[in-house]
Parts: sequence; structure tokens; C-alpha cells
Amino acid sequence: MRNPYDEQQTQILARITNNVVKLNDTLLELNQKIEEINDMNSDLVAFSNIWNHYQRNANLYLSSTNSMEPADKQAAQ
Repeated sequence: MRNPYDEQQTQILARITNNVVKLNDTLLELNQKIEEINDMNSDLVAFSNIWNHYQRNANLYLSSTNSMEPADKQAAQ
């Protein structure tokens, strides 16, 4: 005797399997895009670190030479 729900269950399982495969493909693509974005962001982080070091060194130099004071104060001295 044939189970009346057997064909319906097989179709449902096939749909679930197809949806999981599609989801897996989409997640793989998403992970690749996130990896690309992270690679691009690492360049920005490196540039930001270089800029912060430059700014800190410039501030140290300007403060050590008393060049951070306004020009009118320096002219009065």
C-alpha cells in the first residue's frame, strides 16, 4: 500500500534542500564580499595610523619649537 503523504513529503524535502543550497551559495558570496571590504578597510586603517603618527610628530615638533603660538605673540617677543 502506498503512503499518500510520501510524494508530498519528498517534494517538501526537495524544496528545502534547494533552498538550503541557494542559501549556502548566497552566504559564500556574502563572505567573499565581506572579505574584499575588509581588505580595503585594512588599507584605510594603515593610512589612518600613518596619518595619526604624522600629526602627533608634527604637534611635538611645533610644540618643541614654540611654533604653536599665534603669530602675533611670536612677533611681540
